[in-house]
Amino acid sequence: MSKVAIVTGSSSGIGLEAAADLAAKGYNVVYACRNKEKAEAAIAEAVKRCPSAKTEFMQLDVGSMDSVKEFAKTFLAKYDRLDVLINNAGCGYFKSSDRTTKDGLEAFFATNYAGPWILTNKLLELLKKSSGRVVNVTSIEHWEGSYNFEKVVEKTGANSYATSKLMMMLMAWELNNHGVKGIAVSPGAVNSGIWWYLRGIKKFFYKIMLALFFLTPKQGSEPLVFAATQEDLPSNCYVTPYKQRGWCPYYSDMLGPFNGPTVGKPCPKATKNGEAKKLWDFTAEKLKKFM
Repeated sequence: MSKVAIVTGSSSGIGLEAAADLAAKGYNVVYACRNKEKAEAAIAEAVKRCPSAKTEFMQLDVGSMDSVKEFAKTFLAKYDRLDVLINNAGCGYFKSSDRTTKDGLEAFFATNYAGPWILTNKLLELLKKSSGRVVNVTSIEHWEGSYNFEKVVEKTGANSYATSKLMMMLMAWELNNHGVKGIAVSPGAVNSGIWWYLRGIKKFFYKIMLALFFLTPKQGSEPLVFAATQEDLPSNCYVTPYKQRGWCPYYSDMLGPFNGPTVGKPCPKATKNGEAKKLWDFTAEKLKKFM
């Protein structure tokens, strides 16, 4: 039987590229997306690149805990293995009116972390059975994340996005203590649809920067595919598309020439003993009513 992969948010950008790459490598890829029409267009692109691609769309909105649970139920009823779960779906901006979800959760926490956490836990036993792995998409922004988890998830603030990406990193590493290999991946600064919300002069200048300095979605997807398929990756592994410099690991992990998937060094604070477990326990308590 073909290996099975779920790629959330695979209707565009790095998710689309990663899903197409895995399909071309022989994986049966489930496109876990909100928008069926966009997902089907992405699937058509994957099939165009590889006519033998095995793909399927399943509805998923990671910002809705009911949608996450329904997706997991549907998947488990259909599949008896799961080799790779790529938690890619997320959001970089919310309008002020959308910063609390219908579940009463802060929007960045819910969409970028809580939804993926519940999804992963619902599929955890199948991942164990399949000797599968989880790839969590984080960001350079994790360097700016807060470890005061309780305070940050109360309401949207300056550190909300960064903290959600730090949480994705810590979650990946804690999974190694729960019987599943977890890998944290930064796609780098990518010229993709994540910048849709920019307006005015900022949009004008970013458009120039995006074209000149940012990575393509294909380049940004390569660390995801590497993390999903590479054997013998170390524990607490962080993959970046850049070659970090010892004298400035933060800035050289922010923007630079594409180096290909590279095992890198995250923010030193992220490797502090106990932070990953502290977050896991906090999350389990915070989300127990949704499980």
